[in-house]
Amino acid sequence: MGQTLSYLRLVKLLNSAPNHTLQKELVLTALETDESSLNKVISEVNSFSNLISLNEDTLCLSEKVDLLDDMSIFKRVSGSGRIAILDKIDSTNSFMMQNAKNIASGDVVIAELQENGRGSRGGKWYSSFGKQLTLSLCYVFDSIDKIQGLSVGIGVAVAQSIERFGFEDILLKWPNDIYRGHKKLGGILIESVPYQKKFKVIIGVGINVYNDQFKDLDREYACMFDNHIDSFKRNDLAAALINNIKKTCYEFSCGNTKMILEAFKARDELLGKNINVETVSGTYTGRAAGIDAKGALLLAVEDKLISLNTGHITYNLPDDEE
Repeated sequence: MGQTLSYLRLVKLLNSAPNHTLQKELVLTALETDESSLNKVISEVNSFSNLISLNEDTLCLSEKVDLLDDMSIFKRVSGSGRIAILDKIDSTNSFMMQNAKNIASGDVVIAELQENGRGSRGGKWYSSFGKQLTLSLCYVFDSIDKIQGLSVGIGVAVAQSIERFGFEDILLKWPNDIYRGHKKLGGILIESVPYQKKFKVIIGVGINVYNDQFKDLDREYACMFDNHIDSFKRNDLAAALINNIKKTCYEFSCGNTKMILEAFKARDELLGKNINVETVSGTYTGRAAGIDAKGALLLAVEDKLISLNTGHITYNLPDDEE
């Protein structure tokens, strides 16, 4: 009977209904499905969002969902590339890496629900339905040298995209975290695969757009908004992000990085702080002193200034602050 029912088709139908409520018989007819399939999808939705209630013969959403729209985003994006919005996926970066041979420069994948998002150093990126923006973009570079410091540049692109919506407190924690109010607002994951004599670089970005309760997250985090507001849509942020990331990648491919790296310095969350930097060659302790001309972290260690291209940052707090 009809096509297989996806949870997103059901949510879209209820999302556009008066008071987000419809009679079950109308839902069955509109979606061309049967009661068993409908009940299965309701259970699926509620397993990750507790969003749909079934009262006698009436289905209702507990709140309006800020759904993504591929055409709305596509119309506002510059340059080449396809945009795909997926209902549910393990990780947008994993998807693009696994399908690298079939994607082109400028292609974008966005997930309504990302079940196994990946952060840096094998960490997990927590996400839930309709509350975040999780996307990955492919960009082809002629040389791997061109992406040195790219995570810093993408951080600036993400910060500027968020600032378009009135935010003035966005900071960047080297090399790939977005902060607001000293709490993590978003993250960046950059991976690459060889492509002929070039490289396909996959740039993943995750941003906490709306407040949510994560079951397994034991640390505080920041979001852009506590609740959905009519004047903002995730589509707006997605379009701004894609355009800014593409522009940044183009500048890096041309070697025009000076202004981008300068823009990072004004948002440097680590500057002047005592930190530990864990690298493959050991752990360094010192005071963060900004970044160099290639986007590497500068660390003041005793009477020396060293630069580090990669590393995991932890704060070196005084005993009375621990």
